[in-house]
Amino acid sequence: MAGLHAFTWLCTLIICTMQVSSMPTPCRLQRRLIEGSYNYLDKMGDRLPLHCLEGTVPVPFPETAFLFNTSEQVIALEKTIYLTLTHISSLFNEEGTPEHWKNLEVFENIIDRQIEENQCIMNKVLDSQENFLQREKALKEYFDKISTVLKEKDFQVCGWEIVRKEVLITLQFILNKDLDGVLISTKG
Repeated sequence: MAGLHAFTWLCTLIICTMQVSSMPTPCRLQRRLIEGSYNYLDKMGDRLPLHCLEGTVPVPFPETAFLFNTSEQVIALEKTIYLTLTHISSLFNEEGTPEHWKNLEVFENIIDRQIEENQCIMNKVLDSQENFLQREKALKEYFDKISTVLKEKDFQVCGWEIVRKEVLITLQFILNKDLDGVLISTKG
C-alpha cells in the first residue's frame, strides 16, 4: 500500500510540475508569440500592390526607439516592445480591415495575449525615465503616421496593406535584434 501511495504522490508532483512549467512566464515577452504574430500577419495577404504607394508619404521606422547597449536599458526596451504591441493592437481595432485577410482574428488574439500577460512590464522601475520617454515619443509619432496613412486611404485595402507592411517591418526588426534578456524563448 505504501508503494501505491508513493506512486500516487509522485504522479501528482509530476502533473503539478508540468502544469507550472507550461504556464506563461509573467512579465516576460515571448519570442515565439512575436514570431507567431509575424507569421500570421505575413501570410494574411499578398505583397503590397504598387498602386497603393501612390501619394503615400514614407513612414520612417523609429529604429532609435529599440536601441540598447547596457543592461540598464533592458527594462526600457521591454516597455518599448510592450507599447509597440499596444499600438499594433489599437491599429487593428479600427473598423474596415480587409475581409479577405486570413487568420486576422488569430493574429489579434496573439497580440492581445502578449499585452494581457505582460501588463506588469509597465510597472517595472527604470533607472532613467528620460530614455524611455524619448522611445515612447518616437513610437507614438511612428504609429500616428501609420494611422494617418490608414485614414488618408479611407480605411480601404491599400491603407490596410500599408499598415500590414509597416507592422511586419516592426515585428521583423524586433525579432532580428539580439534581445538577450528581453525576449524569452519557450517551447510550445
